[in-house]
Amino acid sequence: MKMNAFLSSAALASVIAATSFVSAQEAMPVSDDQFGYGKAVAETNFQLSIFGGGDENGGLYGGAPSLTIPLGDSVGLQIDGIAGFVADEVGFAGGAAQLFARDPESYLIGVVGAGYYLEGYSQYAVSGISEFYIDNITLEATVGYTMGEVVPDEFYGRGGIAIYPNPNLRLGGGLVYSDEVGLGGDIQLETLLTDIPGMALFATGAFDEAGATGYGGVRFYFGSGSSLLGADRTKQYGEEPSLMDIHRRLLRPNFFLSDPIGFGLRQISRAGGALNGGDPFGDLGDDPDGEDEVPCTDLICTVQDTLEGITDDTLLDPITDLVNTLVDPDDGALAALTDQLAMLTDEDGALGALTEVVQALAGTEDSALTPLTDALNTILQGLSGGTDPSDITDQIEQIPGLGGLLGGLLP
Repeated sequence: MKMNAFLSSAALASVIAATSFVSAQEAMPVSDDQFGYGKAVAETNFQLSIFGGGDENGGLYGGAPSLTIPLGDSVGLQIDGIAGFVADEVGFAGGAAQLFARDPESYLIGVVGAGYYLEGYSQYAVSGISEFYIDNITLEATVGYTMGEVVPDEFYGRGGIAIYPNPNLRLGGGLVYSDEVGLGGDIQLETLLTDIPGMALFATGAFDEAGATGYGGVRFYFGSGSSLLGADRTKQYGEEPSLMDIHRRLLRPNFFLSDPIGFGLRQISRAGGALNGGDPFGDLGDDPDGEDEVPCTDLICTVQDTLEGITDDTLLDPITDLVNTLVDPDDGALAALTDQLAMLTDEDGALGALTEVVQALAGTEDSALTPLTDALNTILQGLSGGTDPSDITDQIEQIPGLGGLLGGLLP
């Protein structure tokens, strides 16, 4: 699936790039007062992205709308949304608010508050954003702090660059780092279709140490000079904003699509995959630390597990800790001896048959004496306080042989 995502994204990117260079034209010059040039947001406008793709977790698809409004001449506010499915069937939804100051000729600086909800789990982020404009090049930076039930609380950062080979074609990319993900990156491509005002095609690939996500789709820009609704007016005047104009003078990228790894679609897909039985991610999955539990294969480990099963959550827990401190083959006080004994009684060792017999009796979830160890654990928990005496009696009666022997002596 990972390779398919890469190939699909590469193919889509190639088609879009070829189409762009063949059909894209230099945007017509626009007068200084049209579209509010010089303002942070020229006018209230709306964008809608419809996307689909996939990765090692399965297919993903959905929609991402954004509404951008001016707050005076220098400040703008953009409200982002996103909703869809990842890992084939895991539903999600999210929202973000981007507040920013912008000089469309030189820079943008702002702050973002965002969050998403995924099958009962929520994640939030507060981020600072900035852009610097140098001719047809945009330098991008994001530094944020994320918190919630998906990824442990941590800082993350992204540095990126976008180049406009012509005003209606954007090629972008960036590098991302966080403690949970490590180093990752993204590549982005978008082209505005000059024959259909306000319509663009886009493709994005995001990759990290665990795999890659590829997605693409169609994006619609709605504004007085750029939308399908304004097509007649635009053609009449022979003027319309280019893709670079739209990005610098009207709106910002949807927050969830602009940084897929730091706080976006790649992160949501990995979380959905963990909930759908895939690789654990962050705090989600059976083994969020990426370390599978190793089953016991020797006598020392079997005895440790059996003793822990009897004393777990009881007043005798310290005894188990003391025994482990002494006999643990890795770092116990008697490791020099117990390590050799563990090797000898390993299932492949000279005394492996002895371990198999002991495991048939105790030490595993379905061993013969599992009901006994469970009952003893419940009794010890009851003696520690907080358990009804009748529950303790019921457990004693379930101990093989003992319950029948005591008969009516139990209350």
